[in-house]
Amino acid sequence: MQEVLNQSLNTGAVYVMQKLGSEHFAKYFQDFGLLSEKTGIDLPGELSGLANNLKSQRIVEYATASFGQGIAVTPLAITTALSALANGGNLVRPFVTQEIDYEIKLSAKTKPVIRRQVISAETANTITTMLVKVVDEALLGGQERLAHYQVAAKTGTAQIRQPGGGYYSDRYLHSFFGYFPASNPRFSVFLYAVEPKGTEYASATLTKPFFNITKFLLNYYQIPPDR
Repeated sequence: MQEVLNQSLNTGAVYVMQKLGSEHFAKYFQDFGLLSEKTGIDLPGELSGLANNLKSQRIVEYATASFGQGIAVTPLAITTALSALANGGNLVRPFVTQEIDYEIKLSAKTKPVIRRQVISAETANTITTMLVKVVDEALLGGQERLAHYQVAAKTGTAQIRQPGGGYYSDRYLHSFFGYFPASNPRFSVFLYAVEPKGTEYASATLTKPFFNITKFLLNYYQIPPDR
């Protein structure tokens, strides 16, 4: 499975789906809030994802969903779902505001809200270790490895759907998610680019921006090293 992550192998993702079975696979999507549920963020107009394919009886729908096609989720929903890896397996409600001050001289502070535990802390830690290895060894050949910080991250590259059905062969959606320091996460970062020009894979377009943000946050907030 380490090689599946290192090389972004679609066939490896399908293998996992087959081992789980379609029913359990769809349940994980539901548990992580990626089917019809909203994150509940304190902003108006939030939309839920489009994953009706996972109500189908056709196994091919689950196979394509395993590597991120045939479904659609919001950037906020996928960030919230993947951040469960950094939160000990807990799905947490996101907030924009830290505190609200009212004209009547009252204030209300927002507090972390755990919606539910979606995987065990042990599983979250195992996957984190694997994602750190992706960064240290596989992502651009380990060129962005930070000597004193563990960073857990993964790229995503998906073809873009054509209006009449099927997918463009030369248009992509690139994404990059990561959290750090991996042993005691303080930040999650999600980046995406629609139809980037001149390259096929997200590792070529978003790795540098991600690590520029990572280094800035670590320095600005003076986060202690974790290795």
